[in-house]
Amino acid sequence: MKVLLISLLLLVASGCNQFNIQSSRPDEPDLNNVLELQQQADKAYQEEDWPRAEKIYRQLTEKVPAQVEPWFRLGNIYARTERLDAAVNAYRNALLRNSESGKIWHNLGIVHLRQATNTFIDMLENTRENDPLNDRARHVVNSVTQLMATGFGTADE
Repeated sequence: MKVLLISLLLLVASGCNQFNIQSSRPDEPDLNNVLELQQQADKAYQEEDWPRAEKIYRQLTEKVPAQVEPWFRLGNIYARTERLDAAVNAYRNALLRNSESGKIWHNLGIVHLRQATNTFIDMLENTRENDPLNDRARHVVNSVTQLMATGFGTADE
């Protein structure tokens, strides 16, 4: 009976160890590593080291794709480095994870305004000066420029 009880305990113990090994699957992120990456990314972001911050936030989006903040921060980095299409993509990814965030919607709208303004600037540069729509284009460019000058830029936090 003692031998059976010891065997049963060993079997249960080995099963628990086996469970623990299996529960740390390769597709699950190492939380310590994720926290360390998050701290590094936040530090680089605060220091406005955009290339480093971008690299680390991209790693975070791969390790923990369901988190909103890395996508949002990537959108901000892309917006600040004039990669507006990439910013739109990052903000859209953030919205897929949290569609109720006013700051994400706001920043996406700002980027769209900047894209629209760039389109009107391109129009002015590529059409004849006497084109009747140029006055409208100049009005849009001036209005959005004035709006942005009032501090209506992206929301950071």
